[in-house]
Amino acid sequence: MDPTLPKHDETIVPVRPHLGGQKLLAAAGGAAPASGSRTGTLITVLGSLAVLAVAAIAFVWLPRHLADAKAAREHAVAPPVVAAAATAPVEPLSPEEAERLRSEAESLLSGLLTQQKRLSAQNVESWGGDSWHRYESLQRTGEDAFLAKDFRTAFNNYTDANALGEELLARAVQTVDGALAAAAAAFVAGNVELALRQYDIVLAIDPEHAGAKAGRARAERLPEVLVLVGRADDQRAHGELKPAIASYREALAIDSKWEPARTAIAEITQNLKDSEFEQHMSAGASALAAEKFEDAQQQFRAALAVRPGARESQEGLTQAQEGEKLGKIALSEARAAAFEKRELWDQAVTLYRQVLATDSTLLFAQTGIGRATARAGLDAKLSNLIQNPTLLFGDQALAAARELIGVAGEIPERGPRIEGQIKDLNVLIALATKPIRIRLESDLLTDVTLYRVGALGAFSSKEVDLRPGTYTAIGSRDGYRDVRRTFTIVPGREPASVSVVCKEPI
Repeated sequence: MDPTLPKHDETIVPVRPHLGGQKLLAAAGGAAPASGSRTGTLITVLGSLAVLAVAAIAFVWLPRHLADAKAAREHAVAPPVVAAAATAPVEPLSPEEAERLRSEAESLLSGLLTQQKRLSAQNVESWGGDSWHRYESLQRTGEDAFLAKDFRTAFNNYTDANALGEELLARAVQTVDGALAAAAAAFVAGNVELALRQYDIVLAIDPEHAGAKAGRARAERLPEVLVLVGRADDQRAHGELKPAIASYREALAIDSKWEPARTAIAEITQNLKDSEFEQHMSAGASALAAEKFEDAQQQFRAALAVRPGARESQEGLTQAQEGEKLGKIALSEARAAAFEKRELWDQAVTLYRQVLATDSTLLFAQTGIGRATARAGLDAKLSNLIQNPTLLFGDQALAAARELIGVAGEIPERGPRIEGQIKDLNVLIALATKPIRIRLESDLLTDVTLYRVGALGAFSSKEVDLRPGTYTAIGSRDGYRDVRRTFTIVPGREPASVSVVCKEPI
């Protein structure tokens, strides 16, 4: 070897797949004998010349031959622009520049090997597309150049490959982030198939991605969760609150992170607490009315345990505690005021009547019974319409409901109960007066008349906008028995199509 060349502890030499590695043979010369025939000397000289010839072929002719062959291949496949660039004169490198480029190309190759492992671990073949093919091409071209000792070309190709590899790695990160975001959105929307596809994209890039694996596992269980939550929603809508909580908890047992189930349980639990609070308050007020002051105190304390610091509970407890100290008349007045404040008008009326039966001259009872009776009647009418919203399908009941809302709205210092009744009834009136589109189906031969609407004639399909209520469609056709179809339109329920066809000959 040339002693002027710098020495390296380790040299990275690219080896192309499926190509045999070249072996460089170094011959070690031994000492010649002190004497020998001219024939032996001639053989020795000829052997030395042969060794030199092999070395010349290995170190001079073979690299040039490989470079010429590579140039010929590139000239055959390169586009015209590249071919023109190849013919441009290239400034020869000095030994120092060649050695520097060789060293830098080796360093780049070492980094590329690590980079390629990272890309392969992320299954770049499945998503890299043309960029991945170009990346491999740049590496191969760089390896060819390095083997041909064209270190400038090797350095340039390795540099381009490294930059392209970093782009691919960055694209992998962006793809993972985008797919995770899309999967999360699809998961919340209940789109199982889309969520699974997005998680699979992430796992194709990073098979060990903990978030994607956990998300995909949740997505696989999502259909079962949605079934349980749907059942729980139906139970909740029908007032079956405790069974609904049990169903929501079944869903959480499958997916403890499903937030709609957690939220629903919290809301139902709060509703149950509110109901328990109201029960204790009502029982406490009833105990006050019955002058069972100890029972009243227990109920109000129980209400405070459910809702600590509640003003009305504390006031009720105070009234119950004071009941034992007040006279019967004063206590009755206080209890009547408590009933009115709680908007328990029926109980207030009963109390006022009991007081007047004892002493008809008491002014607070005389004025109070009229006020409580009027409010009790208004409360009963409002409650009846709210509990029976189908009554609003009739024009008379609808007009009466609007009149009641006007009366209730003029009451000064309205309490939360009547405010809620006004709000609920307004919502029901809006639903009862909003037309709903239904589809009527016929056979183009039957004349259809819709009561409360009019004659519709013969048709195959017709859409009609109708207010909620019950309707009857009559179909008639010469030679056939008339048909009647009665149907009810309910707000919030998707109406089914109604078929009116005379089929039975007379």
